[in-house]
Parts: sequence; C-alpha cells; structure tokens
Amino acid sequence: MTVPIDFVITWVDDADPAWQEKKACYTQQEGAEGNTAARYRDWDTLKYWFRGVEAFAPWVRRIYFVTDDQKPDWLNTEHPKLRWVKHREFIPEEYLPTFNSVAIEWNLHRIEDLSEQFVYFNDDVFLIRETSPEDFFVDGQACDFPTLDFIRGGDLFSHTMRNNAALVNRHFIFRKVIKKHWRKWFKNQPLVGVLKLLLYGCRAKMPGMRNPHIHQAYQKNCFELLWEREYNWIHETCRHRLRTPTDVTPYCVRDWQLFSGAFYPKKPMGRRFLTADLSHSQEAIAYLKEQKGNVICLNDGETERDFEQHKQMIIEAFEQLFPEKSSFEM
Repeated sequence: MTVPIDFVITWVDDADPAWQEKKACYTQQEGAEGNTAARYRDWDTLKYWFRGVEAFAPWVRRIYFVTDDQKPDWLNTEHPKLRWVKHREFIPEEYLPTFNSVAIEWNLHRIEDLSEQFVYFNDDVFLIRETSPEDFFVDGQACDFPTLDFIRGGDLFSHTMRNNAALVNRHFIFRKVIKKHWRKWFKNQPLVGVLKLLLYGCRAKMPGMRNPHIHQAYQKNCFELLWEREYNWIHETCRHRLRTPTDVTPYCVRDWQLFSGAFYPKKPMGRRFLTADLSHSQEAIAYLKEQKGNVICLNDGETERDFEQHKQMIIEAFEQLFPEKSSFEM
C-alpha cells in the first residue's frame, strides 16, 4: 500500500512593498552575503510548477503552498488539494518575521496535517516528466543517493555545509555507517563514488556530502529528532532573520536519513542548472524542452547578467511544455 505523500513549496513575492519594508529592517543587521536580490526575485514561473504537478504527479495527496501571507492573484486557493500556509501558522513567533529560507525549512514539520512522508520543493524546481510515488518514497523511505564531496570555498553556502558535516559527525561514526549500510551506500555508485567510499569509509568522520539541489524527500519524524538532539544550534539558526555563515541547514535531515539507513538508494532523476549566463540557459532550455529528466532546477545565480532575456526564454520553453492552465489557476 502506498503511503500518503504531500508536496511542500515555498515562495516569496519580492515585489510586495510590505514584505520589502519588513526585510529592510534586518538587511543591514546580518549582512548581504547570500541575501542579495537574486535570492528573492520572481521569475514568473510559479504557474508552471503547478502545471507540472498536475500533469506529472496527479497522485500527490496535498500541496502545501508556504508564504509570508502572500499569494499570486491567479492562484485558486479553493482547490481541494491545495493548502495555503502562512509563516505565522507554523513557525514559532520568536522566529518571525523571517527572510531566512533555512529557518522556514527547519520548521516545515510543524505544518498542521502534513503527511509523515513529504517532498520539499523550492520554487525553482519543476516536474517536467511523469513521476510515480515510488520515485520519491519506497516502503516509506525517502529515495536518495549518497555522494561524498569535499567542501571547498569560503562562501556562505560552503560554511553552512561545513556546519552540517560537523553536526552529523557529532552523532555518527562514518566507518560504522558504511559497514552497517554498505549495500545501500554502494548501490549504483559510479567508479569515482566507489573509490571515495573505499577511501573515506574507514574513517571516523565523513568529509562532506554533495546535495543534488533539486527536490528533497523527507520524513517528518527526522525533523523532530534533529530538533530534539541539536535544539540549541537549530534554534540559533532560526533566530537569524537572514542567512548567516553559522547556520545549519535541513540538509542535515537528509544526511541523517542517509546515515541512519532510512533511505532507498535511487539516483537523482533531474538536474540543476545555474542561469548565470546565456550558455547555461540554452542548455537548461534544451533539457526542459526535450524532457531529458523528470525534474529540473533553474537556480538563479547572483552573477546573472541577462535576467530579463533569460526569463523570457525560459517562460517560452515552459509555455511549449505546458500551454494549458492547470486547475490550480483561476
């Protein structure tokens, strides 16, 4: 019997004057790195996310649309599968207002009536080919594929990935993880993945994990466990109104699922593209039009130079794939 699966998507309307005024009160307090306009701007592609879900995941139980009391004018909030969730309805008051996506994500498990198994999407991750529940969960376990990585660089993202590795390494001895769950960790690994596991699988600490940056399948009880085990670090992260280098992210939840063996080994079924320049956009558009995978992430880069041109190209590609409105649109 297939377990109920919900989708959760977060979205922000960066053009909302009330939201802009609130955010301005905190921008100078916590610095700009990782909090530039590119992290919030809207590509006007949200409707295609809903069209993709309706076309390629009609089996989903509910969609939880999470915003700071915002919604696009075209959204049909009366749709029987849709729940419009405001931050104040599930995020503890002491963390509000928040403009820190990490803080929002750390509290998703508090959403009322959310299923135990749920899939989280940023608003730049789209379904573009048919999916089944077994693409996300098998026997109640999240479909995932562990890939070791080396954390390089000194940007905000690298800092948080190091924090995540430090947190997970406090609770697991890596060689014991590999010994216990080797069948799952080695299954379908390419040669380079096998070599990394052989090299680092005999050590106490893992060097870092590569995150595919598409959708993420989560088990709600794992969020609850992390809050119980690492309350102080997560609490401090959620107190940050904007993202900071000392944050830990819910990728820790994903890592915990992998390290505890609570996952079903399956390779990623999509790709992430940075829209930093025209060549990347052209590659992404070809992937989208030809439906080369089930999922695509169109990740806005902070070095984006031709935003309006790229935006129009991407919208035109989506219109070819999804020319008709979904029932989520009025």
